[in-house]
Amino acid sequence: MKKIIFVALLILGTFSNVFSQENDTIQKNNFLRVYLDQNSNDNNYVNYLKVHLWYVNYVRDPKQSQVHIFINTQPTASGGLEYNIRFIGKEKFEKKNDTLQMIAPVDNSNRDTRDQLANVITMGLMPYLALNGQQKYMAFDYTDKSKQVEESIDKYKNWVYTATLNTDLNGDNVSTVIVGDASFSASKITEQWKKRFNIYGTFGSNSYETATYSSAGSIFVRGINGLVVKSLTDHWSLGLEAGYYASTYSNIKSQYSIAPGVEYDVFPYSESTDHLFTFKYRLQPIYNTYTDPTVFSKTKEFLLNQLIDATYTHITTWGNISTTLTGAYYLNVPKAYRVDLVSQMNFRLAKGLFFNATGSVALINNQVSLSSINLTPEQIILRQKETLTNFSYNLQVGLRYTFGSIFNNIVNPRYENGVNVDNEVIQQAKETAD
Repeated sequence: MKKIIFVALLILGTFSNVFSQENDTIQKNNFLRVYLDQNSNDNNYVNYLKVHLWYVNYVRDPKQSQVHIFINTQPTASGGLEYNIRFIGKEKFEKKNDTLQMIAPVDNSNRDTRDQLANVITMGLMPYLALNGQQKYMAFDYTDKSKQVEESIDKYKNWVYTATLNTDLNGDNVSTVIVGDASFSASKITEQWKKRFNIYGTFGSNSYETATYSSAGSIFVRGINGLVVKSLTDHWSLGLEAGYYASTYSNIKSQYSIAPGVEYDVFPYSESTDHLFTFKYRLQPIYNTYTDPTVFSKTKEFLLNQLIDATYTHITTWGNISTTLTGAYYLNVPKAYRVDLVSQMNFRLAKGLFFNATGSVALINNQVSLSSINLTPEQIILRQKETLTNFSYNLQVGLRYTFGSIFNNIVNPRYENGVNVDNEVIQQAKETAD
C-alpha cells in the first residue's frame, strides 16, 4: 500500500512539475511585437539591437507592432550624438508612450554606442514587457556600485576640433584623375552661443592622352568661413557669418564677405528633434576680384547681397521631410537674383511600401563672375569652368517594397563581405569618367 501511495505521489509530483513548467514559459509568438524605426542606414547597428534584445519579436511593418520605437539623432556640441528614443504603444498599450534620451560621446566606439543604446531601449521596454507577462524572466543590476560622481574638467573649454584629409588617384593607359581635399574646423557650442570656424581646400586634376588627342585641366577651390550665433529666446537668434573664398572654376581670385542676420523659429528650438520651421534674413556685403575679366568687363567688384531662407523640417513615425527655400538678390546689380529649393522626403505609403526622394532646383540669374574668355570644349565637357545657365536641377526618387512574414528577428551575417567584381568595375568606370 505504501508503495502504491509513493508511486502515486511521484506521478502527481511529476505532472505538477510539468504543469508548472508549462505555465512558466511563454511562446515566441507571444513575445512583445516591436517595430524599430530609426534614421540610420547602419544595418549592423540594427542587427546588433536584434541580437542583444532577442526577447521581442521585430516586425517589418509598424501596423503589426505593439510598441513602435522611433529613434532620432542630432549632433551635440562636442561632436557626439544625442539619441531621442520614443516608445509609442499600440493595441493593449494604446496611449502608453514614453521618451528616453542618451548621449553618445564623440570618443565612443561603435560598440560602446550600440551597447549604450541597447541598455536604454531595454529600460524603455520594461513597462511593456511587464504588462506582456515577460517581467518574471528579467533580471537587473547596477553596472558599477562603487561608481562615484566626479566634477568634470574640460581642458578644451567646450571647443571641438576636426581635421580631414582625403585623396583619390585613379587612371589607366590614357587618363589620370587626381582629387584631393583637406579641411580643419573648430567649434564651440553652448546653450547661449554657437561658434564655428572652418578652413578648407579642394584640388582636382585630370588628363587624357591618346595617339591623336590630348587634354589636361585642373580645379582649385579654397576658403575660410566663420559663424557666431547668439541665442536670444527659444524662438529668436542673431548670427554673424564671415568668409574668404577663391575658385578657379568660378573665376574668383578672391572673395571677402560678411553677413549679419537674424533667425526666427515658429516652433521652440527645444522641439528640434520633432520639427523646425525657421525664417532667416542676412545682409551680405561682398568684395570680389576676378582671375579673368568678367563678361561685364569687371576685374573687381563690390556687391551687396541679401538672402532670405525658409526651412521646414518634420520628423515623425510615418517618415520625415525637410525643405529649404532660399532667395538671394544683389541690391546694387539690377535683376541679379538666384532662387534655390532643396527638399528631402521619406514616406511610408502603406504596409511595406516606402517612398524616398531628394531634389533641388535653382533659378539662376546672378552669374556676375563669368569669365569673358571663350571656353574650350574640354573645359565645358569636363566642367572645369563655370558656364552660363539660367537653371539647374537634381532629382533622385525611389520606392522600396517588402512583404512576407511579419517577423524578422533572425540575423545572419554570412557571405556579406565579399567583393562584387562587376560593381567594382562599374565604380572604376564612373570614377574615371568623373
